[in-house]
Amino acid sequence: MASLVRITGVVQGVGFRPHIYRRATARGLSGWVANDAWGVLLYLESDPEAARDAVGSLLDELPPLAKVDEVSVVEVASRKVEGFSIAPSVGGATTTAEIARDIAVCADCLSEMRDPGDRRHGYPYISCTNCGPRYSVMTALPYDRSNTTMAPWELCSDCRAEYTDPNDRRFHAEPIACPACGPTYRIHLPGGQGAFEPGAQGAEAISLAAHLLSQGRIVAVKGIGGYHLACDARSPEAVRRLRQAKFRKEKPFALMLRDLSAAARLAEVSIENAKLLSSPSAPIVLLPAIVELQGVAPETDMVGVMLAYTPLHHLLFDAGAPEALVMTSGNRSSEPIAYRDEEALARFAGMAEAVLAGERPIARRLDDSLYSLGGPAPVLRRSRGMAPSFCAELPTDAPMLGCGADLKGSVALGVSGRALVSQFLGDLEFHEVQQAHRETVLDLVRMYSIDPASLLLCADAHPRYFSRTLAEAYAQEFGADEPILVQHHRAHIASVLAERGMWESRVVGVTLDGTGFGDDGTIWGGEFFVGSLRHGLVRRSWLERAQLLGGEAAVRRPMQALAGFVADDEVWKALSEPSFGLEDADFRALSGLRRRPLGAVATTSAGRLFDAVAAICGFTRTMTYEGQAAMWLESLARAAGQGGVADGYSFSTGTAGILGYQGVLAAAIEDRLAGLPVSVIAARFHTGFAEAVAGRAVLLARAEGIGAVVLSGGVFQNRLLAGEVERLLTEAGFGVWMNSTLSCNDENISLGQIAFGAMAGRGRG
Repeated sequence: MASLVRITGVVQGVGFRPHIYRRATARGLSGWVANDAWGVLLYLESDPEAARDAVGSLLDELPPLAKVDEVSVVEVASRKVEGFSIAPSVGGATTTAEIARDIAVCADCLSEMRDPGDRRHGYPYISCTNCGPRYSVMTALPYDRSNTTMAPWELCSDCRAEYTDPNDRRFHAEPIACPACGPTYRIHLPGGQGAFEPGAQGAEAISLAAHLLSQGRIVAVKGIGGYHLACDARSPEAVRRLRQAKFRKEKPFALMLRDLSAAARLAEVSIENAKLLSSPSAPIVLLPAIVELQGVAPETDMVGVMLAYTPLHHLLFDAGAPEALVMTSGNRSSEPIAYRDEEALARFAGMAEAVLAGERPIARRLDDSLYSLGGPAPVLRRSRGMAPSFCAELPTDAPMLGCGADLKGSVALGVSGRALVSQFLGDLEFHEVQQAHRETVLDLVRMYSIDPASLLLCADAHPRYFSRTLAEAYAQEFGADEPILVQHHRAHIASVLAERGMWESRVVGVTLDGTGFGDDGTIWGGEFFVGSLRHGLVRRSWLERAQLLGGEAAVRRPMQALAGFVADDEVWKALSEPSFGLEDADFRALSGLRRRPLGAVATTSAGRLFDAVAAICGFTRTMTYEGQAAMWLESLARAAGQGGVADGYSFSTGTAGILGYQGVLAAAIEDRLAGLPVSVIAARFHTGFAEAVAGRAVLLARAEGIGAVVLSGGVFQNRLLAGEVERLLTEAGFGVWMNSTLSCNDENISLGQIAFGAMAGRGRG
């Protein structure tokens, strides 16, 4: 009699098998452990009762990155195994194995890398069981070296000895290599006709790159999930040239720093932020800036900071690179990050003065993840180190695919009753991102051995969304049913409910964002729902309807948004006063649009309301990136809040529960004319809007006997607003649920879509 133990969770690529091997050997157990398509399979020469006891001790003090979700034990016939071993991986149709994410380099590897006597001294691809690339090099499951982009490099005898030694830190660490048997880095410099030509490699290449950075040059650097463009953050001229090269006029750049001490010299680093910065996922973290670096993060009081997370980054700093580096995605503004070498060398001609390219291929592009602690919705972007991951349990085993939204795209795969959400993909307006969307879908479907024809496809209801077009194309290509269409704002609420497993709970759901196609064909964005996933979400209240004059142009021009939001002509005329900084010709043109609103689109968008108030406060130019005016307004309000602010502006509530803002805009304009500081106006708006949102949610909840309110949508990335709404609702006695694993922006739409798909009654599982 023997036992077969199945263990699922994050158990591949994190040192789990070596841990089991060492524990089992120490206990004198007989059997084997192996990766398989579901997770890890453990065979023990003992009856199930004894096996369960043994497993308890084997799973003590797991490796830091391992996570066990489920353990099951079944009796099998004895195979008369003596001793304990790590067996070859077992094939089969994948159902529940979790994909290991990329991990920042560990302290042990850094110590070896900096030791002149170590054979991996100065090696930019040093890694071990506890650190290094995972998803970015993985080509298939199970996670074995043959299924990674390291497969072409055969281990030398020294590396092979480590790989097969159960007592070594590199025991079965799949991406390991050394200078004798592994890839290296090479620098490429401009040659004839502007093209890059290969130059030095190894330590010499890294040293030259560091020197160029110290001289104010722009260097493209290959990382784990793609290329970054780097320059000296303390050189205004270098930052200016980088902005010019990327066509990125004002959007803040992220910084990379050597360590926490360097970070603390530039920003306020709390204990919680320090822990997150130093975590294995090593994301960018938004921090309050204490030093202004010219051109890095204009018109905001926050700065995005990450610490060096690859061996190469540390080697650059060791070789003399500036203490603070701008480290931004290797692309032109809004394009997807470059991750293939040939693409990078072509794309960066004329943008960078050198390309530091690594020989190890990247299997798929991954942007840096982004966090903002200090509010109830900390995740801003899930990618490297965080995704893909299982984010929810589903009430059906049917395979499903959520194709997400157009901005901040992601896909969600329903597999064996669990929802796996992909990495951030980007803006589907770009053909390369559409290609990445399709590659990600095919990638995940292949990894989990799903028959594409069996997929229940889900898409946004917007008739002109690229993601919907892609979903319809997948249906035709796969031979699957036509997609289920899910309304955008309901999907936001559904994503929170799915994360929490609240399939039956009745809630009040509040979605605040910039754009989403509504049931009536207008653009929604300030919506209140009542209901549940089981029985549907009914729209009960919304923001007062306005006009987007000139359509999409109003999304980029806050003053044009304001022209469509102000209903009273007399209030509008006040904006011609010189204090608002609006040129006479522009005022006349906008007044003409108000009289003849050709191409106008009706909207209830909260995002555009923030733009309109920003225009009142002085943001009269065209935005150069999404959310710029709203971020500027939040920074103003945060500054005023430090000294205390008067009561918020009062929103009106109509007979249908519509939140009216005409009085708010009139009061803000009057305050501006009276000379009230714009920071106070911004703060009064934030306070008043938070009170209006929370107040309306409370009225709906009490009328329906509901105890919880769900908040989602990109506007809740505003920490001031989200924190105040949460406080008011909590004080009123209600539970407040927001996205915790996913971002509250459109990255969560794909999960919300398959949540509705799971409840649609079409499950075939």
